[in-house]
Amino acid sequence: MFACEQAVQLAPDNGSIRDSRGLARALTGNTQGAIEDFEALIAQVDDQEIKSQRQRWVKDLRAGKNPFTDEELKSLLNQ
Repeated sequence: MFACEQAVQLAPDNGSIRDSRGLARALTGNTQGAIEDFEALIAQVDDQEIKSQRQRWVKDLRAGKNPFTDEELKSLLNQ
């Protein structure tokens, strides 16, 4: 988390960095922080597939669900 926080401090408007921190936050239990970071990326990204995926994550996180199944995490390796 330290590296994620430092990266965001250096480039707070970088959606990719916020996206990475959002994933780290979600996996470490900081649901609200993850939602904020994913929403920052959603506002910036043009790729509809990525946008749709992050919107689904936000919806699940808000509903108290964990969107990060093993399959979902494996799919991220290809992005």
